[in-house]
Amino acid sequence: MGMLVYVFYGDELREMFGYEQHPISFYSLAIIIGVLVGLLYGFFIAIICGQRISNRHYHILAKQALTREYVVVSLGDNEEAPSLDRGHINELRMLGLY
Repeated sequence: MGMLVYVFYGDELREMFGYEQHPISFYSLAIIIGVLVGLLYGFFIAIICGQRISNRHYHILAKQALTREYVVVSLGDNEEAPSLDRGHINELRMLGLY
């Protein structure tokens, strides 16, 4: 980006800053700005990835907690399954399992 600005406005920049040769400080400023933008973008992506990982982890832990609460019992031919708690049904619906 700094090179493009220098190509289009190089003469004006040299006159404005009083340089007879290449304005090294302008290049260093462009590099610093580029690094800062890259770091901000990296932090933004890291935050998004962290939120997704924690969200998936939460759902896995919730499923594990639900599976620990239930005991599997072999039913006979004529026996019906016991009814579930309303709170458990709501949790299963939130997880898409009911």
